[in-house]
Amino acid sequence: MTVLSLLPALLAAERALGRLDQALADPARRRRLAADAARRSAAAVIRLDGHRLDAHDFQRALAAPEHARGEAARAALLVPLFAQLSTGLTAALPLERAPVRPAAVPAREVDPGDVVAAVRASIAALEAVELGDGEDLEDEGDEAAALPPLLTPWTRPWLDELHRRWSVAQGGRPVGLGEARAADAGPALEAVAEALEAAPGLLGAAAAIRALALRPDPGAPERQGADDDAESAALRAAVAVERPPTSWWSVVVWLAAPDLVRGACRLHHAGPPLTAALARDVTGYRLALAGTESAWTRWVLDSMPELVAHELERLRQLDLVQEHWETRLAAAPRRSSSRLPDVLDWLHDRPAFTISRVAGELKGRCGLSLRGVHLLVEQLAKADVVRDIADRGGERLWACDLSFLPPGR
Repeated sequence: MTVLSLLPALLAAERALGRLDQALADPARRRRLAADAARRSAAAVIRLDGHRLDAHDFQRALAAPEHARGEAARAALLVPLFAQLSTGLTAALPLERAPVRPAAVPAREVDPGDVVAAVRASIAALEAVELGDGEDLEDEGDEAAALPPLLTPWTRPWLDELHRRWSVAQGGRPVGLGEARAADAGPALEAVAEALEAAPGLLGAAAAIRALALRPDPGAPERQGADDDAESAALRAAVAVERPPTSWWSVVVWLAAPDLVRGACRLHHAGPPLTAALARDVTGYRLALAGTESAWTRWVLDSMPELVAHELERLRQLDLVQEHWETRLAAAPRRSSSRLPDVLDWLHDRPAFTISRVAGELKGRCGLSLRGVHLLVEQLAKADVVRDIADRGGERLWACDLSFLPPGR
């Protein structure tokens, strides 16, 4: 298939991406869609990995990930990783902080206490590296200047940092590429660079994605520390037979393909959430990847207008949600806090939460005391902006009316 035969599909795809880029020129709309895309992409990774994710479990996991289990906990830990990728990775997980042994993935049947400990450690590691928006960094002055510089995407340090954050999102601790994957990183990055140089724009991005997705995985990093007992080793072997581990290079595609498309197409604002699009048509994705390079390229080009249409509709829904929130608060008898507009923006980043987890964040962002946070959440609840979704005793789990797994994901 010649480039000439692909030209109509290529022009349609690039025009669609241009429309999305123009629609995201407004910083507020761009921020809302980026936060929403991070949640949808996290859910998409679970589906691409061959698992199911319950929407209600995911909602509760976003509010209190330390109490979540299984795929819901894993998806909740992936959300900050996608958010970090959209703003850029920094070398914020030093090598000296790497653990002596990675923790078990919460999806397995292990002791509940071990699961909670592993997830809490993962949350702490992710929160330690989570970056704010550019606007917040400007206000912090000298403190922002102390942040480490962003890593250049598609370089070996960036790839190693991505691997470490992926291992954290699996319920473990930061673990680097390991000897085998580190040795394969150079040739893999060269293959990506060659694909991008050989063809312009979206054609190069499609070729680079295919090169990575079909690349053999040289193997996971070796386990460190003391050996497990025989029973644990046997259980781990049985799980590996039933569910072979996902290729690391497929994971790189799922995590970083949006950045690859954005850079190749020179988009100013849009990072098309390709991961969510792949999960909407898993069968088509697998078949196209297993076919010829021309068939794969055609499939990617034909998928882009649909992806953009889905994102523009999602953007419209988020605008309507924002308008509904503002209308409900305007109809309230009395506004007791001048911080409500800031909190509405914050809700797009944290659509489900517990007060104990976000009190410190709201204190730094809005200057609220713990009592002020309680009063503000109560006011949001009275205006029907948030509601309690806890199905048992204990701390309340608050959630707003954002859809976590919309129809068609």
